[in-house]
Amino acid sequence: MDNPKYHSILTTGKSLFWKHGIKRVTVEEICRDAEVSKMTFYKFFPNKYELARTIWKKVMEESLAKFRNVVDSDLDFREKIEEMLLIKQQAGKDISLEFINDVYKMPELGLQSQVEKYGNQSFQIFMDFLRESQNSGLIRKEIKVEFILYYFNLMSKMFDDKELVSHYEKPEDLIMEAVNFLFYGLTLK
Repeated sequence: MDNPKYHSILTTGKSLFWKHGIKRVTVEEICRDAEVSKMTFYKFFPNKYELARTIWKKVMEESLAKFRNVVDSDLDFREKIEEMLLIKQQAGKDISLEFINDVYKMPELGLQSQVEKYGNQSFQIFMDFLRESQNSGLIRKEIKVEFILYYFNLMSKMFDDKELVSHYEKPEDLIMEAVNFLFYGLTLK
């Protein structure tokens, strides 16, 4: 939809939901911050929960599309890994614990099933990418793809460590360090 008011509601809703969770945010707050009337809000969404579902689906689809684009790109293997880590880091950026709790404690919203659906799709894309890379000789044959996936998830969790992150000027620097460590380890040889 190409309506500026619709996009304002989406942007504002996302910002408020990410910060405060879904339950705490009211339609009135969304309308006030988006500078739209309640009538305009209800023209597009029957309630704040449908808005949350729309936003979450849009975010998940955009992340999945970015992930696919990286896999299908002409970037070299190392650059693809860097980009995938960056996408994963950015996907969780600014999401509050309140929002995460609402996703999992309010199954009637259907957001948890969306998380699982898109999570499974991205997992499959990544596993196929790793297997194809291994078959192409970009990854050593003796390393189990499941170990690589586990290690990749550990690397992603580093971004949640505020102490570690504080040592880097920007998150991308930590990603580069993690990727360099993954590819080259500790030794100079």
